[in-house]
Amino acid sequence: MLTFYLLGAVLSASLPAAAQSDDPFSIRVESNLVLVHTEVYKDQWTMTKSNNAQSLKQCRYADQKTFYNKPYSEPFTPQDCYYNLVIHDLGANDFHLFEDGVEQKIESVIYEQEALISIRDNLRFHGEWSHTPRGKWSTTDLGQQWIPAPALHFYRISYIPGRPEEGKCHRIKVTTDRHNATVYATDQYCYTTNSATDPLQGTKFGMHMETDLNLGKKAIIPLSAQANFFYTNVQSARIDVVLQFPWNDLRRQFTLTDLRASVGVLGMVYTKDGTLAARFTDFGCCASGTRWFANPLVEAGNLPSRYETQIDLPAGAEYDLRVVLSDGENFGRAEIPLKIDGYDGKQFAISSVVLSDRFRDAKVAAEEAAAVNLAPGYVPLVSKGLQFTPSALTSFKSTDHVTAYFEIYDPLLSQQPTPPVQVRVKIVDAQTGQTRFAFAPIDAMQFQRPGSTVLAVAGDLPLAQLPKGAYRVEVQATDSAGHTTPTRTASFTLE
Repeated sequence: MLTFYLLGAVLSASLPAAAQSDDPFSIRVESNLVLVHTEVYKDQWTMTKSNNAQSLKQCRYADQKTFYNKPYSEPFTPQDCYYNLVIHDLGANDFHLFEDGVEQKIESVIYEQEALISIRDNLRFHGEWSHTPRGKWSTTDLGQQWIPAPALHFYRISYIPGRPEEGKCHRIKVTTDRHNATVYATDQYCYTTNSATDPLQGTKFGMHMETDLNLGKKAIIPLSAQANFFYTNVQSARIDVVLQFPWNDLRRQFTLTDLRASVGVLGMVYTKDGTLAARFTDFGCCASGTRWFANPLVEAGNLPSRYETQIDLPAGAEYDLRVVLSDGENFGRAEIPLKIDGYDGKQFAISSVVLSDRFRDAKVAAEEAAAVNLAPGYVPLVSKGLQFTPSALTSFKSTDHVTAYFEIYDPLLSQQPTPPVQVRVKIVDAQTGQTRFAFAPIDAMQFQRPGSTVLAVAGDLPLAQLPKGAYRVEVQATDSAGHTTPTRTASFTLE
């Protein structure tokens, strides 16, 4: 039997139509187009021929050797190990697409690569994938028994819907005239105004999570969450949200090569008066009723354990961010207060302070993400050639490599010569307020982005010099004109 070793929610095969009601990432609406994620494979006999099985195995293990031996300063490009199993070169004339039983005119067919990459960073190896423009799902860190995912491709079929109505769902069916072919495509889409960033809105799973978010019922899945803000424009801020949860607490079912699970997230942001300011949803794994070819021997490589996304909010207000993560039965819940100072673009200002224990080469990260169009709307945290991932868990060990990242905004940096900016950073005892470590004043100009009025500052925290306890990092910046930013803080615990 041919065994597929894949990472997470990447290769799906549809079952009967009735089982396909909640697969939001495979079909989405952009402008007036419906985009249908479709995969076409050779029939089962051709797929399982011994020569194809051997070729796939050799390709996967060749990728594994390259992945673990290639320098971290070079991007990893996986092979298309499934090339012999996929039917290529199909166009609009090869497909038939039906909405609610009525055949539609296909506008275009594009062959695309799955938004899936295998990551090498300071904490070893993991996988990342995306289904929305600003959301990224990640596995936990994996050992060398894990085989990195190959390049995977699909057809993106687009058509103009006849009568799109807000909140209404439609049945979809895709067929092909090509002989000895099996088509895999989900069978439903729901029309919403925010389909790209809120694909679960209006679905059964999305409404189920809304209920979980507002229930008084105790959450079962441990969920850690952090949210931080960065100014992007006048009176506008980008909010970075990161969640972490134990993958092995998620409800799932494995057969020989099959994974069944339903993992999704819902976030809702409210103003102080209770008005809904923003919301987002995303689907991490294994649409109900579909097949997800996976490796049951390395379960951690098939399920997410972290989620990152970004949303935009007006500055100068206080918010309440409420997040729920669900596996379709149990859920985890978190609530984070957000206070974003006003910003007019002319003042000296500072962002949140983000703690990160994960980093990698920023150039490599950008090249690998661009190659597969991974979360193209997500803005990474980059300083001096390194890309940092925010930590959802802020409990560290003295041996951990933890960095504090923040941004300083100074309109005077557009002048020539640029005036100096200094930063003062100290670590204080969260219980007593006593200073435990104070850095010498830092010249922030070394962190200036070319042609920018933003200083992206990152520095390591001396955890090995601190006893166990609860701490707070305090950061404040001053420019040559005597302007001083508010003090920003980030709390952490040293175990």
